[in-house]
Amino acid sequence: MFIGWLLVVGLLLGGVNFLAQGKTILIKKATIVPVVGPKIVGGDLLIEKGQIVKLGRNLKAPEGAIIIEAEGDYVYPGLISSFTAIGVTGYPGAGNDLNEVGISTPQMDPYEAINPEDDCIAVTRLGGITTVLTISGTQNIICGQAVVLNLYGDFPCEMLVKRRAAMIFNIGAKQQNRYPSTIPGVMAFLRDKFEKVKLYQARKKETSKSSGKVKARTSKSSRQVSSTGPGFDRGFSLNLEYEALIPVLEGQIPALFIANDEVTLRNSLRLIKEYHLKGIIYSRKGVRKFLPHLAQEKIPLIWAGTMTIPDRWQAYDYNYRMAAEIARQGILFAFEQAGWGPGSRNVRNLPVPAAMSVAHGLAEEEALRAMTIYPAKILGIDDKLGSLEPGKKANVVIWTGSPIQLTSRVKTLIIKGEIVPLESVQTRLRDRYEKIVRQRLKAKKK
Repeated sequence: MFIGWLLVVGLLLGGVNFLAQGKTILIKKATIVPVVGPKIVGGDLLIEKGQIVKLGRNLKAPEGAIIIEAEGDYVYPGLISSFTAIGVTGYPGAGNDLNEVGISTPQMDPYEAINPEDDCIAVTRLGGITTVLTISGTQNIICGQAVVLNLYGDFPCEMLVKRRAAMIFNIGAKQQNRYPSTIPGVMAFLRDKFEKVKLYQARKKETSKSSGKVKARTSKSSRQVSSTGPGFDRGFSLNLEYEALIPVLEGQIPALFIANDEVTLRNSLRLIKEYHLKGIIYSRKGVRKFLPHLAQEKIPLIWAGTMTIPDRWQAYDYNYRMAAEIARQGILFAFEQAGWGPGSRNVRNLPVPAAMSVAHGLAEEEALRAMTIYPAKILGIDDKLGSLEPGKKANVVIWTGSPIQLTSRVKTLIIKGEIVPLESVQTRLRDRYEKIVRQRLKAKKK
């Protein structure tokens, strides 16, 4: 019995996916919007084993397939939200694993804290969002890693799309009454940290030439390591903080900078250039003057400022028009609803800034891409998600209309080929009190 439990735990930790993905689903006679190609009016979409197999018209249903008649409805890829705290913090009382204590915590991996029972997951799905980037926090200078998740599964391994999808930095996270308490101090802190990582990496390469059993010394941010064969020289201390930053400096993991004003934007771009980082900018304001630079350097932008109140000297629609300007500059960008932390329950409103931007000059096709294929490209998952193409994972949403039309609603939600129930804590509360109201009205009439 004990061995059996050990096997189960081992499978879970190893990332085995227990979701059944053998169902065959055929969506018929819908308007299919692949996002990367032309619409197919009256089209069919075939899903097998969790993947999109074929798009077209008059497709033949395989034996045993689930048929979804969708005439008059619209089929889109699942929306992607690229800056959230879904799974690590949610409704009050659900727990909070954001923002580890310290100013530099790059070794923090939010995947280890994911709660598949987070109420915000089901709430977010009802907005047509099937995939999110979950971050480690926003309050540290080096906040930690980020993970891409599908919003369906009983275990984190069933939800996982990509671990270590980005490293989060916040130059504006100055400390009170201790170093670094100024922007120059933060910049000096980061440069010092990066140079130490380079020295650590150089020493690691030198010491790895020798072989033999080694016990690494333990320091405040280190752990004991024992290895045999080719490895490290005696006395080498494995530092988890530095280990987490090595792939960032090597350009293997994107450096995602939170930059919500001109000073933090300028310095984020400076560090990206100095250290040849694979940079991404997340911003709610102050980006306009930097758009030409972002376009020239091909730095993606997660734009979360559409619904932000403009400054006093700016026009009322200044931020509403920003996405159209970003698109005109040719910048790869994604919409965001500023849904991290306590705002995780509002991630479902992702189509709102897209709709407002369309009303102020952005092409509807660009708005849809900025919630699907563009964030997929930014997060490095466009080979799996972000559009309706054969071979991609079947994250598919059937809507009554375009997601840009805020009166549209989700009729059917499919994640990795599984039809997901359209139920959440909000729908349960609605149904509960609607029933009570109807009963009281009926009793009153009598």
